[in-house]
Amino acid sequence: MKLTQLRNLKAVADAGSVRQASRDLNLSQSAITKSIQMLEAELDTKLLHRASHGVSPTATGEALVARACLIDSELKNARNDIARIEGAFTGDVRVCVSPTTAINMVPKALINLKRRRPEVNVKIEENVYPDNLAPLRRGDVDVAVCMLPEKFQDDDLVSEVLIEDEVTPAVSVSNPLTRKRDLAFENLMNEDWVLFGRSISSHAIHEQTFRINGFEPPVSTVVCASFTCALALVENGNYVMLVPKQVFRGRVRGFPITPLRLTTPMQPWTIAVISRPSNLLSHACQEFVDELRQVAPEISLTL
Repeated sequence: MKLTQLRNLKAVADAGSVRQASRDLNLSQSAITKSIQMLEAELDTKLLHRASHGVSPTATGEALVARACLIDSELKNARNDIARIEGAFTGDVRVCVSPTTAINMVPKALINLKRRRPEVNVKIEENVYPDNLAPLRRGDVDVAVCMLPEKFQDDDLVSEVLIEDEVTPAVSVSNPLTRKRDLAFENLMNEDWVLFGRSISSHAIHEQTFRINGFEPPVSTVVCASFTCALALVENGNYVMLVPKQVFRGRVRGFPITPLRLTTPMQPWTIAVISRPSNLLSHACQEFVDELRQVAPEISLTL
C-alpha cells in the first residue's frame, strides 16, 4: 500500500469521478485507475462502486478513505514538526466553529496566535455540534469550538470546557421589551421567536429553555439555519432569539441586538473545544488551544 494510492483513492471519492480527480491531481485517468485497481488487488476487496454516472466508495472504501485522511493530516503535522525543529515555526490550524463562538472567542484567540506566529496558516469553517464530529474524526479539521448541550463522551476525541455559559433572550436595540423592568421569561411567551440552528442540539437548546421554565415552545417560530439571517430578522423585526451570553461580552456600541435582562434564571450551556488527543495535534494547534484557554476567562457571564 502506497501513499500515492491512498491519495488517488481519496481524490476519486471526494470528486465522485475519475475524470474530475485526474484534473484535481493533474494525472491521467488511466494512471489513477491503475493505481486504485492495484490497491484493490493488494487488499483483495472492492473499494469503489463504478457506474455510468460516476463512482462512490464501498463500505471498505469509506473506511480506507477515512484512514487516508488521518494519514494525510499526520504527514502535514510531521512536516510542520520538522520545520519547527529546524527553526521555522509553520503549520496549519484548521478550526471548525459554531456561529456563536465565531463572533467572540475564536477570533480573539486566532488574532493572538497570528500575532505571535504569523507564519501559521489558518482555515476556518462553520458547523455545529454534533455535525462537527465527523470532520474531526476524518482529520479534515483539527479543532472544533462549539456549544455542548450534554456531557461529551467519545472513544476517539477529547473535549475541554472553556466557559460555563448560559443562553439569554435577545432582541433589537429598538424593541420595546428593552424598556421593560422586572421582565420574566413568561412575559415572552406571546412574542415571535427566531430559532437558529441546523442540528438537533440547536433545537434542544431552544426547547429545553422553555420547558425548564414550565412552558411549551412557542408555535410562532421562524427556523433559520443562517446565523447572519437570524440576526437580521431580530435586528429589523420584533423577534426574540436565544443567544449565548458570551456573544455580547466586549461588544461595542452599535451592535444590532441586545440581551434582555430577566428575573428568571436561564438555561446553562457549556462552550468547549473538541479535538483528537493533544499528542496527535500539531504544535500550532496546541498553541491555538492554549490561546483559547487564555481568552476564555475574559469572557465571563457578567455583561
